[in-house]
Amino acid sequence: MSDRRTELLELLDRFGAGLYALLTRLTLREEVAEELMQELFLKLHGAKDQGRIECWYAYARRTAINLAFDWRRRQKIRRACSLDALSERASETDGPLGRLIASEELEQVLAALGRLHGASREAFVMRYLQQHSYEEIAEQLGKTVHQTRALCFRAMSTLRDVLGCVSLPAGGKEVQHVLDE
Repeated sequence: MSDRRTELLELLDRFGAGLYALLTRLTLREEVAEELMQELFLKLHGAKDQGRIECWYAYARRTAINLAFDWRRRQKIRRACSLDALSERASETDGPLGRLIASEELEQVLAALGRLHGASREAFVMRYLQQHSYEEIAEQLGKTVHQTRALCFRAMSTLRDVLGCVSLPAGGKEVQHVLDE
């Protein structure tokens, strides 16, 4: 077995479960995640300029994210769900209606996330889907913690604009109002 193939098998052995979980979260379908894992392995095996790749895990994660959003684009799943309907929550969130609404909201967020590109999308996925710390993201992306926070903030702002969310006052900071008694 070649050194390159052994290296890839070790990479997938070590990080495969995490990459699979990421693909499952982004596609919302386990069978699609399995297919994309196979495609990921083929892409990694056939990667051009293999000598220039410094961190294979970062390259694999970025490739997995791109594969998932490419799949989402190809599917063209567009559910007719108005933004007004999203703002009205069902009173019973544990029931079938609540799960359906949550699923539709997640589909819309993932579709909007697909409109982000490059480091913004990668930082957002790592922070909010994989729940990595800013320090871990900064290390993986080769950026400072401050730059990583800014990427996540800009990505969140873009998503809010795309989804039509009401922007927060005071430059994005939440303000609590205290009632006088």
